[in-house]
Amino acid sequence: MLYKLYSDLPSFKTVEFHEGLNLILADKTEKSTQGQTRNGAGKSSIVELINSLLGGRVEKSKGSLLKQEELENYNFGLELDLHNDLITIERNGAQQSRIWVRNIENKLFDLTELNGKYYTHLNDWKAELGKSMFGLSSDFLSLKHTPTFRSLCAFFARSSGGFNFPDKSTTQQYTWSKQVNVSFLLKLDWMVVREFEGLRQREDLIKALNKASNEGALGDIMGSASDLRTDIHLKQTRIDKLKSSVLEFKVLPEYEEKESRATEISKQLASLSAGDTIDKEWLSQLEHAIESEKEPDSSKVMRLFAEAETDIPEIIKRRFDEVDAFHKSVVVNRKEHLNQEIESLNDKIRKRYKQKSNLDYERSEILSLLQSHGALDQYMKLQGLLSKDESIVELLKRKLEATENLDDKKSDLKIERQTTLRKMRIDHAERTEQIKDAVVTFSDISGQLYEDSGRFTIEQTDNGPSFEFDIPGKKSTGKSKMQIFCFDMMLMKLWSGEKQRPEFLIHDSLIFDGVDERQIAKALVIGAEMAKKYNFQYIVTMNTDDLPNMNEYPNFKIEEYRVDLDINDKPNGGLFGLRF
Repeated sequence: MLYKLYSDLPSFKTVEFHEGLNLILADKTEKSTQGQTRNGAGKSSIVELINSLLGGRVEKSKGSLLKQEELENYNFGLELDLHNDLITIERNGAQQSRIWVRNIENKLFDLTELNGKYYTHLNDWKAELGKSMFGLSSDFLSLKHTPTFRSLCAFFARSSGGFNFPDKSTTQQYTWSKQVNVSFLLKLDWMVVREFEGLRQREDLIKALNKASNEGALGDIMGSASDLRTDIHLKQTRIDKLKSSVLEFKVLPEYEEKESRATEISKQLASLSAGDTIDKEWLSQLEHAIESEKEPDSSKVMRLFAEAETDIPEIIKRRFDEVDAFHKSVVVNRKEHLNQEIESLNDKIRKRYKQKSNLDYERSEILSLLQSHGALDQYMKLQGLLSKDESIVELLKRKLEATENLDDKKSDLKIERQTTLRKMRIDHAERTEQIKDAVVTFSDISGQLYEDSGRFTIEQTDNGPSFEFDIPGKKSTGKSKMQIFCFDMMLMKLWSGEKQRPEFLIHDSLIFDGVDERQIAKALVIGAEMAKKYNFQYIVTMNTDDLPNMNEYPNFKIEEYRVDLDINDKPNGGLFGLRF
C-alpha cells in the first residue's frame, strides 16, 4: 500500500493516499493543450513520481521529472509497505542511482551510510521490490528475457505509452517482453514462453547469415548448397586428372639441356636450309650460264671477205686463226670453271643434306624424349596445382558443410518450435482454471460496462502466446481504453489471493480519454467495489470537469474517495507549486 508522496521542495503539495479508491481531482480552470499535464495541474506527474520512486528510469534525455533543472536537487519521497513493514524512501535527480532510506530501524536489506544518511543502490531496491510484490527470485537477474519488477510494475502504474494496448505497458515493447510478462501475470509458465524468444533470435541469425551469403558479404564462408556441390564435382575431376599426370610424370634431370640442344638444332637446320636456298639459286644461274656459252664463229668474217671478192693476205688469215683459237680456249676455260663451281655447289648441298638429316634425327630423338619426360620444375608446378585445387575443394567442402549445417539448423528450429508450442499447449491445458478465471473475469467486468460482454482469448501460436481482446465496437477510442481497464482489473483479481502481490493500481486520466460519461461512471464504481473486495488501492487522476454525473449511483460518494489535494492548472496551482 502507498501512504504518502512528498518532497523537500517547499512548494510541493504532499499527497496522502488511503485505502480503496483514491480520486485525485484537478480543477481545470484553463484549457490545456498538453497531453501530459506536467506543466498543468500535475496529475500525470504523480504517476511519474511514483514510478521513479519505485525504481523507474530517470533520464534527462527522456525528459524525466527528477532531471528537470528546477527539481533535480530536491528529494522526493514515498511511504509504502514493503514486506509488511512501513518504509520511507527518497530519490533525487542529482543522484538517481541511489535510493535513500529514512527509517533505518527496519533493515530489510543492506544499506550504505553517507554523512549520517543511508542508501541502497537502485538495482538492489528494484530487486527487493520484485521480491516483495511479485515473489521474483534473485536468480532471474542473471537470465535474459525474464520478468523484472519494472516490466511488471508498468502494468500497475501505466505511463502515457501504456494506454494503447492492454498487453503492452509501453509503446515500443518487444514481443518477448509482452509475452513473458503477461504470461507471468496470468500465472502461466513464462519459462516456456521465454524459449520462443531464443528461437526467434536464432531464426533471425540464420536469416541474417542467409542474407549475407546471398549478398556476398559471407561469400567466402557460405554459399548455395547446389552451387557448392557442382563446384566440388568439377574441381574433383580436375584433381583426379592432375593426380594421374603426377603419377605418370617422368622427370628428366637434363631436361633443360636437351631442350636447349633441340632449340639449337632447330636454329642450325634453319641456317642450313637458308644456305641451301642461296646455293640452289646460284646453281641455277650457273647452269643457265653454261648453257648459254658458245664457241666464237670466225666463218662470218671469212664470208664477209669472200663476198667482197677480196683476197685476204696470209698474215691476216693466220691472225684470225690465232684469235679464233684464243677465243675457243677462253670458252673452254670458262665452261670448265662453271662446271667446277656447279660441282662445288652440288657437293655443298649434298653435305648440307646429310648434315640436316643427322640433325633432324637428333632433334627427333630429343623431342621424343622430352615428350615422354618432363623437367623437375614442371613436375613441381603440377604438384603445386594439385595442392592448390585440393585446398580449394577442402574449402568448398567446409562451406558446403556450413551451408548444410545452416539448413539443418533451420529444420531443427522448426522441430524445436513445434516442441515448444506443444509444451505451451500442455501448460495451458494444465492451467485451465487460471485461464478460465482470467477469461471469465474480463468478460464479467466488460459486461458491467457495456451491454455485450467482451472476450479475452489466449491463442497458442508457433511464435508464442497471442493475447486477443474484443469488446463489441472496440474501434472507438473509448472502448479501446476500456479494454485496458478490464484487463488491469482482471489482473488485480487474479493476484488478490497471493501473499506477495501489488497492492495498488494507478490509472492516469488518459484511461478515460474518449470514453462515454456513462462508462466512466460505471468504471469508477467497479474500481471502488473491486478495490474494497480485493483489498487494493485504485488511484485515479481526473480533471473535475471530466468527472461524470454519479447521481445514478447514490451509494457512490465522491467525497469518500477524493484525495485531499488541492491542485489546478493555474501557474502556481499545480502539484509542484511552480511552472517549469
